[in-house]
Amino acid sequence: MGINMGSLTKPLTDSITIRPLKDVEACGYFQEIERLVWGSEDVDVVPTHVLITLTKNGGLVLGAFATDGPASTGGMVGVAMGWLGTGIDPARPDSPPKLKFCSHMAGVLPAWQGKHVGLRLKLAQREHVLAQGLTDWMTWTYDPLYRANGVFNIHRLGATSTTYMRNIYGEMTDALNRGVPSDRCQVDWRLNSPHVVQKVQAHTAAPALHVTWEPDHLAILPTQINAAGFVTPVTRTLPDDGRPLALPIPSDVAAIRRADRALSLEWRLYLRALLEEAFDAGYTMVDCVHLPERGWHYILVREYV
Repeated sequence: MGINMGSLTKPLTDSITIRPLKDVEACGYFQEIERLVWGSEDVDVVPTHVLITLTKNGGLVLGAFATDGPASTGGMVGVAMGWLGTGIDPARPDSPPKLKFCSHMAGVLPAWQGKHVGLRLKLAQREHVLAQGLTDWMTWTYDPLYRANGVFNIHRLGATSTTYMRNIYGEMTDALNRGVPSDRCQVDWRLNSPHVVQKVQAHTAAPALHVTWEPDHLAILPTQINAAGFVTPVTRTLPDDGRPLALPIPSDVAAIRRADRALSLEWRLYLRALLEEAFDAGYTMVDCVHLPERGWHYILVREYV
């Protein structure tokens, strides 16, 4: 799960404090963040006893605090939650399950998005997992139609994806997800890989990395603009010439959902079909970028190491 973590084009600052949540009061603030960020109903809020149990048994519940954060959340402006688990590594599908860290929730209050809170939370998760010394593989899921999360997860953090899950959570009732199939991509964050280390070092010491993809070297799937001004998908056929794929996504799917539910569903089924086909053909999602005059796209390559 996840939301827009905001732009990461400025250097990190020390205005945010990240710390584990370990007491009942802090868990109450965590729950209030859930309501404010996801519009969660009480039935979807993580119970206090679950949060406390996680913290005492190898899990991690983090809060991001700002000195001018809301009093109603004890100054907390962002949260992240996860636990140790097992899974089949997509890079080694014939191997036995291995230990990983499953990051399930990460969110930031809207007023604090764009201030590196989400990045600070993910980097804190990474440091914690590496300090445990048990695994260097972290996974989580996100809705690939949300462009900001694609940029954050794939471009900014250096995670990759080869796994598409149809309606994995069933019908969801929160404000962000209500009314559409809960399809998700699972991302793999290889915490010690050269690619991720390079991304992390760039974020902590300098402006974010910018990767240039030459359009002439990409197989770019076309789109068109409808009468309402929204980008719409055109073809559902993947080229098979070995070039990296550029799969289009809407710039603002939330706006589409508010204005045209049918188009929102069309985008869901379009991306579902193409990502499933691409992953089955051996492609890996490695980037989410804006191509000049062509809009936002996922970049998928073969034989990614």
